[in-house]
Amino acid sequence: MAYVKSDSQTDDSLKSALRLRFSTTIYKGTKMQRASAIALFAGAMICVLTQLSPQATDAAATPIPGGANQLNGISGGLASTLFNGKVRIRKMTIRTATAAEYQPSSGQTGLMFSCLVSNGTSKDRSGQFSAALVDADGVAVDGGPLHVYDAFYSLRPGATARVTLRFIAPAGFKPVKILLTDQAGPTGPVFRINLKAADLPVALAPAAT
Repeated sequence: MAYVKSDSQTDDSLKSALRLRFSTTIYKGTKMQRASAIALFAGAMICVLTQLSPQATDAAATPIPGGANQLNGISGGLASTLFNGKVRIRKMTIRTATAAEYQPSSGQTGLMFSCLVSNGTSKDRSGQFSAALVDADGVAVDGGPLHVYDAFYSLRPGATARVTLRFIAPAGFKPVKILLTDQAGPTGPVFRINLKAADLPVALAPAAT
């Protein structure tokens, strides 16, 4: 019966042969020859170990970068009263911008969003809102104040102010929600204002099916 060496036995034989050759060479030569022999032996052993254990030389895979974590949010419709622990918003409306607020161009539609903002804390509070209009695919259109202080508030405890923001929606854009962020606490919770077809101006309302 033929005897077949296992992989481990073959590896051991290869290592033994290298040791024997090294020991024979290192004691017969001069000091320089012995140094060269050591270097050659070390290189040979590295090659052997690399072939025996290729996984030892493989670098760890670089993790695929992820996106930013989604912010916590308070959700509701235009008719809701929403409170994020700091400020309360209510009486929300969205309408088509007037000619004085936006001059239409290239099929775009100007929209004005407004709401009442109340300070829900026991201390004076100041802040400024930023907003984005978002469609069903997650595409966002950023909004901003028409005038410098339209998105700004400075309130005593329980006091109320009106915030107004403008959006310029491209042709064919069908929004499904507004994300409203208080820059006094930009990490959240944000306000997610869900929009129904009936909430939108005719120019943006989805076509009837």
